[in-house]
Amino acid sequence: MSGTPDIEAARTLKRWIGTADPQLLGEGMEGAVYEIDASHVAKLWFSGSVEFSRRMATFYNALNSKSLAFRVPRILQVEAVEGRVVTIERRLTGATLSDALAAGAVRREDAYRVVVDVVAELAASGELPAARELAVLGEPTPLLAAGDDFPLALARLVGRQVDRFRPVLSQAVDGFEAKAAAFRDRLLEIDSGRRAVIHGDLVPANILVDAPGEPCAVLDWGFLTTEGDPAFDAAVAAAIFDMYGHEAPQVEQELLDRMEERMGYDHATMLVYRAAYSLISANAYDPTGQDGHFAWCVAALNRADVTAALLG
Repeated sequence: MSGTPDIEAARTLKRWIGTADPQLLGEGMEGAVYEIDASHVAKLWFSGSVEFSRRMATFYNALNSKSLAFRVPRILQVEAVEGRVVTIERRLTGATLSDALAAGAVRREDAYRVVVDVVAELAASGELPAARELAVLGEPTPLLAAGDDFPLALARLVGRQVDRFRPVLSQAVDGFEAKAAAFRDRLLEIDSGRRAVIHGDLVPANILVDAPGEPCAVLDWGFLTTEGDPAFDAAVAAAIFDMYGHEAPQVEQELLDRMEERMGYDHATMLVYRAAYSLISANAYDPTGQDGHFAWCVAALNRADVTAALLG
């Protein structure tokens, strides 16, 4: 899921699109984005397949049919170029919420409002069958098999991650086996029955804002994108707004309170989803659990409030 854009990658893109040296606009965990013109960008993927990108293109087309207040990506072309997947996408403009916050262009209170507004808008957008076709966490098949519903599919994902990473997780998570066993029943119990598209990775860097500080685009879908209970997206967005800052616990609590007030999501429900997110993503970047994300996830799974919500 990671890599580094290099000179040869830029040359590959240049040979394909036939322009001057492509300008690198940015890079993330999944790929490097290069400017083509004022309206289009090219993304060189570090991994993945043409099939995956075409599935994402279908998803984006369906998502664009929703009447959202902000823009979302649209993949216009998918190609395999010299062994690398390249997508041509609509260019989305604006400053990331994280950059605007760091520059003082957006106040912390307004940044909270932006995140809650985005979560609320997605929650209100309704079902999106195309999101059911997406795989998550790099798995080979969609999270939601035919006829599956979100809580059972999420519980099965938890089970797969438990089986895969038990030796690492059991050494770090207090009372691991009891917590792992509790997920199936608790996820069925807390499910609201509401269904909407879930982004799954609404960090401030994935939200673009315009000059007045209003959300104008949401980027980088796919890591945990699916159709499910929108309270899951609320819980994850609150948790990842400020993952490592010294005020992170207070920030998460403030956002959870705002999600509860705005959309009526039960606090304990969001903490169970917080636990599920922590377990399924703990080893997403390092199977051996030696990175900061693993430590962050384990800390949440060992928290008293999360433990109480999960174990009842």
